[in-house]
Amino acid sequence: MATVQFIMGAAFSVVPPVLPLLLPELGAGTPESLRTWAGIIIGVAPLTAALTSTRWGRLTSRIDARLIILIACVTAAIFTASMAIATQPAQLALLRFAMGLFGGHVAASLAIISQATPISRLSYSLGWVAAAQLAGMLLGPLLGGLIADLSGNLRAPFIAAGLSIVLIAPAIFSVPRSRPGGQGEPAAQDSNASRITARDVKTLIVALLMAQCAIMSLQPIVTLQVQELVGDRPELATLSGLAFSILACGGIIASPLLGRVNDAFGARKVLLGATTIASLLTLAQALAPSYRLFVGVRFVAGLFVAAIIPTINVLIGRKVQGADRGHAYGLSAGSAFLGAFLGPAGGGLIAAHFGLTSVFVVSSALLGAGALWIGMRLPAGDLH
Repeated sequence: MATVQFIMGAAFSVVPPVLPLLLPELGAGTPESLRTWAGIIIGVAPLTAALTSTRWGRLTSRIDARLIILIACVTAAIFTASMAIATQPAQLALLRFAMGLFGGHVAASLAIISQATPISRLSYSLGWVAAAQLAGMLLGPLLGGLIADLSGNLRAPFIAAGLSIVLIAPAIFSVPRSRPGGQGEPAAQDSNASRITARDVKTLIVALLMAQCAIMSLQPIVTLQVQELVGDRPELATLSGLAFSILACGGIIASPLLGRVNDAFGARKVLLGATTIASLLTLAQALAPSYRLFVGVRFVAGLFVAAIIPTINVLIGRKVQGADRGHAYGLSAGSAFLGAFLGPAGGGLIAAHFGLTSVFVVSSALLGAGALWIGMRLPAGDLH
């Protein structure tokens, strides 16, 4: 599953750094139009995935989760490669909309991991999977920028991303057939405990939505921020790819240590601390006066951003019985996908009307609000 997430992370992150550079060729002639379309195109696939993730999550209790991942990968490869022949921004948006309908790979992967991993090792396992996904996100933007610059063709990264997804099939079938319905853990009988669990899971899902909105809202504007800092340069796509990737680079360093950190300090404290510090570092990105400082702050921010979503999924796994984890992780994936839509779409609209700096300010405020929500809603006594 780490291999799957690595390849999917790389394939999906190839496109965003070059998208703002391609859109003017497709008819987005004004800065407002470019920023708005960038937000919509990046965000529309997560929106449709959010609407279907709970259904995919339920399916993991009925059919082999590997099949769900395979369907998601094949459709993603076809739709991503097809983006290379788009002639209008609306066509890119339509293709990404269709791709999102088959976005069941996240819920299925989490279900497989929760089945294969003892609950005491869930934090360790999710930390490594998050590191693999972030490694893919690190490689993807760099490859996207390099492919575009070396080929002189901004459409080439779409084809490369589509082809790379095909590599996932052997990795999927190296995993033993999943057991629908989880590990057969007994369901909780106490109705009051069930109500508390449901409340805590809802709180965690809302926290995940807020964090994902904040993190993803910066995607449409990173390339534009880099352009403002360095000007129009031949290697702009590569520099933008590096700025995208460096956040994930910090995450790669932090994610494998997540299990130990959670064991030492408690998952709730780690979640609170990571969200608060990420909020402050997001605001610092808006104040960076040079490209080097901007990239440096994003690297440090990645150390803390990387802990947020895996820690939320660890807490969900500890709260939910094995037989129900497929559905719970379907809700978790749906929340993450919804945040991945609302974030870029909102970030693009905010940038179009209020400027690039305002997006960093709003993202920072949203992370701060998420930390406050976690502190107020999650009990300190039983979420270790």
